Amino acid sequence: MAGSEFDHGSLEALVNRMIRVEGLPRNDDLDLKIAVLGLALEKLQRLRRSTTQPIEFEKFEQCRLVVDGDRIVLTAPGEFRRMGTGTPPIQLQAPLLLFLLLHHRERYSVLDIIRLFVERIWDELTDLDFKKTKTGVTRCFTNTRFAAGTLRGYGLLKYTQREAFKTWELSLSGFLVAARILKQRTAAKRPWGMDTRCPDSGLDLSSEIREARNELASFDAFAKCLASICTPNADVFKTFRPALEKAFQLLKGYWNVLNDLSKSRRERQAASLECINRLEREGISDDFYADFSRCVHIDELLARVFE
Repeated sequence: MAGSEFDHGSLEALVNRMIRVEGLPRNDDLDLKIAVLGLALEKLQRLRRSTTQPIEFEKFEQCRLVVDGDRIVLTAPGEFRRMGTGTPPIQLQAPLLLFLLLHHRERYSVLDIIRLFVERIWDELTDLDFKKTKTGVTRCFTNTRFAAGTLRGYGLLKYTQREAFKTWELSLSGFLVAARILKQRTAAKRPWGMDTRCPDSGLDLSSEIREARNELASFDAFAKCLASICTPNADVFKTFRPALEKAFQLLKGYWNVLNDLSKSRRERQAASLECINRLEREGISDDFYADFSRCVHIDELLARVFE
């Protein structure tokens, strides 16, 4: 995890000594012992009827934490500083699209997607991303939902009852953006890095996503971008060529909407979503998605990311 300096080895050793588990699978597993200790402390808080948090997360993270024999010693600094709020949702958008591309054949639930995504980007996150919000949910989990909500609002994720409320799936524009992100990031050897460039004022999509319009210079460039994530000579580009040509024309207007600062965020989302809905109505059918999904060469994509 980015920014974490605490030497946790001595604390792990202390937990190992303190906790003994009997009668459960993996009795000696350290993660199990840590979970048992955490639950025991939560139980103690309930028994003490403690509903307040005596020390804020941000202050705790700035304290010095050391293990002294069988004691944990917390030492506060002379002065606390403001720490910010962690990784904003806009920086999670591009990595989330890449993750959904690499796992688009799995029908994961939304919660499983978030959990697996956080595990994948773990080293890019900061301690602040793991703060519990007032609702008790880990901040990076909440921010991943916010990121997906914005992607859905612009039609980059399919927005029907079949998908949107059970899982997150890429739309055609989502596949296009994810293909470009994959190409750019594998070339730069940084597949899970955050897009830290600040977008223009009023824009709520990351720069990497909006720059996908560069793949729309011509139909051939558009088709080549999609073909880059598929098996060679995929039949889907012949079978659905008329639909893809129609999609290409609609998507040119779609990207203009994404970058239109004369519109409010709500107006941009409504206009862009209408473009995507029209695209889905006029040719990009479930049959296309089924065929396209089968053509996507997952093993090769994974090799490119993790080579």
